[in-house]
Order: sequence, then C-alpha cells, then structure tokens
Amino acid sequence: MHFSGSLDALKAHVAALELPGHWSHEGVFEVFRLEAGEMINFWPGSGELQVKGHPERSAALLAQLTSQFGSGA
Repeated sequence: MHFSGSLDALKAHVAALELPGHWSHEGVFEVFRLEAGEMINFWPGSGELQVKGHPERSAALLAQLTSQFGSGA
C-alpha cells in the first residue's frame, strides 16, 4: 500500500485509531508495534506502508487505516 502523507500525518491517523502500541525508528523505515502483535511498517522515502502480523487482525487493521485515511483526519 502507498501512503503519500508525511510520517507525522501517519502518526496522527494511527493515533486516531486509539490502539495501544508504540513507534520506533528502524533504519530506513518507521514501525508502529501494536500490543496485540501486529506492526505497521512505513518507509517515508517511498511512501510504502505494510501491515504485518496475524492475517485476520492485519486485514482488519488495514481496513481501519484505509477508512481513517479516507476521513481526512
């Protein structure tokens, strides 16, 4: 998936979901690790965004993110 916004914009979208977790810098990408185990990986240079983890929970998280992006929040 591609996210054309900034890291700060992505962080705002993720914060709006009110999911427990934390951000960390991993070299060329940023990662949000949810307490449930899923991860949101983001490469600011290219806009690449990946959701990793349990297939069903990852799909649900991706749907939440996509909806949040569409809300313009």
